[in-house]
Amino acid sequence: MGDSFYPLLGNGGYDVLHYDIDLDVEPSTNTIDAVTTLTAVATEDLEEFNLDFLGLEVNAVSVDGVEAEFSRDGQEMTIQPVDPLSAEAQFTVAVSYSGMPQPFDEVGVPFFPMGWHSMNEVLFTVSQPSGAMTWYPSNNHPTDKATFTFRITVPDGVEAAATGLLIDESSVDGQTTTTWQMDDPMATYLAAVYIGDFERHEQQMANGLLIRDYVPRNSDPSVLENLAAAPEAIGFFEEILGPYPFDVYGTIVMPFALHFALENQTLSIHGLYAIDPYVIAHEVAHQWIGNSATVDDWSQIWTHEGFAHYLGLLFVADFYGQDIESIMAREYRDLTLAGTSPPGDIEVHELFDPDTVYRRGALALHSLRNHVGDDIFFHTLRTHYDQSAGGNTNTDLFLEIVDDLAGTSAVSLVESWLYDPEMPGIVSGPTL
Repeated sequence: MGDSFYPLLGNGGYDVLHYDIDLDVEPSTNTIDAVTTLTAVATEDLEEFNLDFLGLEVNAVSVDGVEAEFSRDGQEMTIQPVDPLSAEAQFTVAVSYSGMPQPFDEVGVPFFPMGWHSMNEVLFTVSQPSGAMTWYPSNNHPTDKATFTFRITVPDGVEAAATGLLIDESSVDGQTTTTWQMDDPMATYLAAVYIGDFERHEQQMANGLLIRDYVPRNSDPSVLENLAAAPEAIGFFEEILGPYPFDVYGTIVMPFALHFALENQTLSIHGLYAIDPYVIAHEVAHQWIGNSATVDDWSQIWTHEGFAHYLGLLFVADFYGQDIESIMAREYRDLTLAGTSPPGDIEVHELFDPDTVYRRGALALHSLRNHVGDDIFFHTLRTHYDQSAGGNTNTDLFLEIVDDLAGTSAVSLVESWLYDPEMPGIVSGPTL
């Protein structure tokens, strides 16, 4: 797919429309027996094509129901259908596989391995940017979004959850199968599965949106009390960005510390001690900026994290009745002391650098806001989201909107924050 940070992620020649992921899971041994079926359209004539898939044993592959030859080399699985595929033809490829999924170390995420995890009797996935290929074969790049169906079979008494809406649940012979449907386009890294001893709690917002949260069984009541910030954050961001983009939202809280959270589409994962209002709001903001409007290249990650950090701080300022100018002045002082590189010109190991990508990215937005005033700034944010919702975006597309709505001086200001080696001075009030 030509990603500048991850040239091996994703594959050309086809566009995935839908993933059907059928997982039979034995939590006690962390083993799976699975079939993933992709429905795709060929974008060119194909004698063979590749999927991203790492580890696990492939038992069989078929294309349009006919057994196909395949070979594997690292994360690349090459499939040769019996009959070549013609451009614009729709086809299905089914991969049967089994084994014990294993996470791997990722240079862009040095603080936690990527992929499928088994920890303290809980199975869960954290896949940004590349870990999806540890548990299902895919076209593993955010520019090829698709809809998803998950069917997860586990022993009775074990809770299983996935991204999307729960549409069916049944139990046969001591095994419970839950089916989950994601009807909105989703990048592969945002697909997630969680299995363990959880309690499900559901409520509806006034607008009818279903909120479903999962907490460790017999959790302290304060855990659910903390999660009440999520519906408030949804309402807050709807005022800024427009209607919530999906059918459902929720949070799953691990029974242990993770020291991070991740915005898996419609069901964010949080460690036990990462459920404060800012972190909750940050992951909620990502449902618009990051999940619906997604980078087209991983080098553009500030357009996820800088935006979500600033939006999260806006929510916290409102939640606690604080002054956003004071909050951003502290952010600026901290960055001045720490030193930082520009978020628009990072290297892969800086993918989630909290100072460069998150804080300096947020300061770029705050300086733009103070330069152009609230009306133009929030119109810019809304336009940026609207133009990329359900698809992909990048810095250049954002700057084009800034230029259209605020002019060249505003573009120059944002570019100084994104690309100048030295950090610019903070803009502390409207200049127009």
